[in-house]
Amino acid sequence: MNQIKIYDIAGAAGVSLATVSRVLNHPEKVKEATRNRVLKIIREKGYKPNANARGLASRRSTSVAIVIPSISRASVAEMIQGIDESAKKYGYTIRLFISDESSDPVDMWSEVIASSVDGILFMNDETNEETYKEIKNTPVPVVFVNNISNSDQFGSVSIDYEECAYKITKEMIDRGNKKILFIDTEHKYSVNALKRKGYNKAMMEANLPKRVLFSSGNIDINELDFTSEIEKDVPEVVLAVRDSMAISFMNVASKKGIKVPDELQVIGFQNTRYAVLSNPKLTCIETPIYEIGSKSMSYLTEMMKDENSRDKKAANILIDYNVVWRGSTK
Repeated sequence: MNQIKIYDIAGAAGVSLATVSRVLNHPEKVKEATRNRVLKIIREKGYKPNANARGLASRRSTSVAIVIPSISRASVAEMIQGIDESAKKYGYTIRLFISDESSDPVDMWSEVIASSVDGILFMNDETNEETYKEIKNTPVPVVFVNNISNSDQFGSVSIDYEECAYKITKEMIDRGNKKILFIDTEHKYSVNALKRKGYNKAMMEANLPKRVLFSSGNIDINELDFTSEIEKDVPEVVLAVRDSMAISFMNVASKKGIKVPDELQVIGFQNTRYAVLSNPKLTCIETPIYEIGSKSMSYLTEMMKDENSRDKKAANILIDYNVVWRGSTK
């Protein structure tokens, strides 16, 4: 039984399933260099096309994969809702694949491709070179969700995280604050790096000392870090990459008798449901999570309909954002 699949050929050649199908059925419609590369891989792998494989590229599974880091994050759950409602409008179903720290990129992406989806929405913002290598060999369109790809081969839908961090930091500086603490995650996430870059730029322009704290999203751990930071010197403003971390810092400060917002102002970067449950309610950069999810699905649909999408430069779509001022700032 032939174990080599058309997905293997497309992945090895770095082309779409439709291109492999055209090489098999209408070779005259494929550029000579591409045709020769695909045929060479077909010979090397001993691929034996059958009737089903020949028609595979023209049939659609009407499903898309969503690769996520964790279902437990509030922002991820809300984004999936936006994707799901948009997918239903276009007649697609979604399949979830969780890519956590313990996942092997090769095994995970093999599982995704084997599921025969028409496209992939990649939501994990902790992307290493090995993962990029697997994504580049994926024979279906890929869109980065709430993250920006380092290659114009893949599209993305996000907000301008560097700009929003720069503007909110500059705003707080213009209001007379000088001691501004930026709280980042210990793990390296690309969007958080952009936020930190915007903060650094604003602080450097104002000739103010940068103060960055890397901590865990785990409350049991970050409360110890936040307590230590407050005991060293109470900042005037805290900018935290996650709402949960912002609220955790605010709670630690309150236990220390520090009044929010009179003595300490706190700002988050997500505007999740936790922001309105805190006391006082949390001021946030409002990341339009639902809209990002919905727009990502719309963009992926456009790419799936275009057989030549992998040969074109993909777009980075930026969604508008707002600042929601609440009780944690003056």
